[in-house]
Amino acid sequence: MDFEFTEEQRLLQRTARDISAGYDLDYWREKDDESEFPHEVWDDLTDAGFVGMKIPTEYGGSGYGMIELVAASLEIARHGGGVSGANLLTSPVIGSTAIIEYGTDAQKERFLPMIAAGTFFAIGLTEPDAGLDTAGIKMTADRDGDEYVLNGTKIWTTGAHVADYIVTLARTGTGDAEKRHQGISLFIVPTDQDGLEVNKIDKLSMRCLSSFEVVYDDVRVPEENLIGDEGKGFFHVLGTLNTERINWGAIPIGAGELALDIAVDYAAEREAFERKIGQNQGVQFPLATSKAELETATLMLYKAAWLYDEGADCAMEANAAKLVGARAGFDAVDRAVQTLGGMGFADEYHVERLYRDVRLARVAPVSDELVKAYIAEHELDLPRSY
Repeated sequence: MDFEFTEEQRLLQRTARDISAGYDLDYWREKDDESEFPHEVWDDLTDAGFVGMKIPTEYGGSGYGMIELVAASLEIARHGGGVSGANLLTSPVIGSTAIIEYGTDAQKERFLPMIAAGTFFAIGLTEPDAGLDTAGIKMTADRDGDEYVLNGTKIWTTGAHVADYIVTLARTGTGDAEKRHQGISLFIVPTDQDGLEVNKIDKLSMRCLSSFEVVYDDVRVPEENLIGDEGKGFFHVLGTLNTERINWGAIPIGAGELALDIAVDYAAEREAFERKIGQNQGVQFPLATSKAELETATLMLYKAAWLYDEGADCAMEANAAKLVGARAGFDAVDRAVQTLGGMGFADEYHVERLYRDVRLARVAPVSDELVKAYIAEHELDLPRSY
């Protein structure tokens, strides 16, 4: 296997690094404190083509694959952006993937150039009672002539306040108890429609990318905004979830590398008991362990991205990359806090924010436990446990 990047891929990495380096840790702390969307970073990423990375060139995108997306996310996270910075690339990927794979020609011609140009597409999948059980959603979409009328509530819709559209999953048929995954459809919902109410959720982490409860009260959507086949929306969204999980493998790894850099710099300078604390194996070994774990998780990440780009089945690898990336990133940030000691809790050293942010990766977009249950069932042939 060739691990060498092409010159074009290295240039992409350098560009992502340069953009991220232009927004230092103080910038992200301020955005976090104010719960303010990082419009400046979004605009720079859009101008450089990162928002449209996976969109084909004929629709205004860059035409790259998941390998390039992962490489960019790692650079953005490590060089200042952390979890929030790298997660900016998740929304356009999720918003475009289903349209690329299942959308009509008219939908591709209309929406893909918009996404590549920076129009924000939020994602409305999770519901208060369903959580990660996507097949358990209750939102309805009833046909009324050439429109669908949506009713229900979504939760944890990140970026709904800056989005022009929300890609929304809703039930268009009752199905039956044995086939819960059927009768679900996928829609592109404009956020300026009557009946749409957005309520902010105060939360622990990733505060500059605010999340919302979104209430749909007789929200009308034209039938041409249905993505793919009616009743097949759950299956249409599966490929989208793989891209999300792969990128959410990269995000905590990059954040962990950033925290590790901060911890190493601190350990090299901080003196206690008349010696640099970085001389002590009790400080060195945890940081060295994290470096090894982050590098190992990165290998799994690139394998998942490569399989996706090859059109191969990558469900196990996408889930595994997210699982090990989240754990390695979390442990790296936790060890950074331990290295800084009391100063690890101080805003000025930034690891406390990274700690809050990276903890999310073990819960969302899919929890550690659900990933393990999936691998146990589909790879180890153990009985289904959920």
